Amino acid sequence: MATMDAFQWYSVASSAYFALQAVPLLLSPKLVISLLAEPRRLMQGEAYICRSFALLLLAFAAINLLLTGIIPLDGRSDGTSQKNPYAFPTLTITTAYHMCTAFYIYTQLSSGWSFAFGTGLICSGVLFCFGIWNVVFGSQEKLLSKMGADKRTSGFPFANSESAKEIKREAKEKDKSKRRSVPRTTSSRA
Repeated sequence: MATMDAFQWYSVASSAYFALQAVPLLLSPKLVISLLAEPRRLMQGEAYICRSFALLLLAFAAINLLLTGIIPLDGRSDGTSQKNPYAFPTLTITTAYHMCTAFYIYTQLSSGWSFAFGTGLICSGVLFCFGIWNVVFGSQEKLLSKMGADKRTSGFPFANSESAKEIKREAKEKDKSKRRSVPRTTSSRA
């Protein structure tokens, strides 16, 4: 079995976090409502909304695993499946979700610290940072030349003097070969 890369770890961690959020909503909506408000009898609408959101989070977790390629859709488990075109958009959407969740929880902490909000902020913040890292560094294939140089770099503000020397040398050789191939004409004096 192949080892998982950072992108796969992020996808599994995000899906696990979605499932972890869904379990209390699905199994005990009365407990969740009691934690949010004064203890009282659970209304049918509240139970429906809690369980619907729980199923939505579970579906989001499953779709995340499917679209990122953790669960292969083509039936191959040997790691030879093609690269999934939906992996990067799914990564971007889940990272945006974690960003929005972390920001919302942060704004709720301004009124006072609570264990639930603090834990949620830490989990969402860590997953957001991990997702941003994957967006910036982990999503592209390595673009290294045979000489070991990174092809994505532009050289600004530092010039690649070796490359500049190579280009100048090639230009001089090209100019010399042009001069040799041009036939000389003798001018006649009248």
